[in-house]
Amino acid sequence: MSLSQINIKIILVFSLVFAISALYVFYSENSEKNSGDFLDNSNNSIITNVYSGDSIQQAINNTSSGGTVTVDSGLYKENLVVDKSLIIISQPGETTEAIIQAADPEKDVFHITADNVTISGFNITGSHGKAGIYYSGSDGNINENKLSYNNYGVYLNNSNRDILENNEVNNNSFGIYLKNSNNNQLKSNNVSGVGIFVGLENNATGIYLEDSDTNKLMRNTISKLWDGVNFTESSNNELNNNSILHNYFSLSLVNSNNNKVLNNTIVRRGYSYSVVLADSQNNTVKGNNKDLNTELKICYSFKSTNNTLEGELYTSKGE
Repeated sequence: MSLSQINIKIILVFSLVFAISALYVFYSENSEKNSGDFLDNSNNSIITNVYSGDSIQQAINNTSSGGTVTVDSGLYKENLVVDKSLIIISQPGETTEAIIQAADPEKDVFHITADNVTISGFNITGSHGKAGIYYSGSDGNINENKLSYNNYGVYLNNSNRDILENNEVNNNSFGIYLKNSNNNQLKSNNVSGVGIFVGLENNATGIYLEDSDTNKLMRNTISKLWDGVNFTESSNNELNNNSILHNYFSLSLVNSNNNKVLNNTIVRRGYSYSVVLADSQNNTVKGNNKDLNTELKICYSFKSTNNTLEGELYTSKGE
């Protein structure tokens, strides 16, 4: 065989290998695109993309624990169940454009029972009987969401060590509700109502803690509600650097002990009190309204003892 014939065969072999490699890459890339999933090489987790017209629930079901579901802008009418650790986020900068509306208004929009779940960047609405986000897992992260026109904006039930940050929560019956939930952080959330009070029918509450201890509420704004912040049988919580503005009842502590209310701005509505303590002991209310000309008006019951209070003090006639 001549040298020229050998060279031709070598060239043909290399050409064949190149063609096979190109076809493999082509089909691999198209397979990934068609499935909507791809592998994040940084942590070997699956990322599932959801586009307008797709089902978010189907993407949740098809994504393994530890994976990420990203949702494009659009209106999604679903009630979502999350029973595994996932990150569920909208595309960046589309908080008001990725709208999840309850298909059944008597069910939660998000019903989450797993630990380590992140919900970020959604407009969540329409659960008239339940919650925009119901969370009974722990170690979750709920941030950058808009929650409106639900019975509960966010409901934490037996849920610990969660972070709720930079959420806009408005026009819900309860903005953020904690029940039997401890060691959570609520930071820089804006919780508001309609600002109109007609009798007792408009009884919306901003942040309500029930049987929930050792939580931190920092830099939140709670405004234009019937009941701004209420601690009921909740102890060892800290309320620091919040703005509680133009609510009928600004801050109430009921059967709640050892709480710290520090450095907040409380602007009461009309002739109501700034802080009310009922059967609550060993609480500290100091350093509030430093930048305002109005004095803090604090009303406490006779059973509320050993409290450290700074402000204009009143005692209630009842117990």
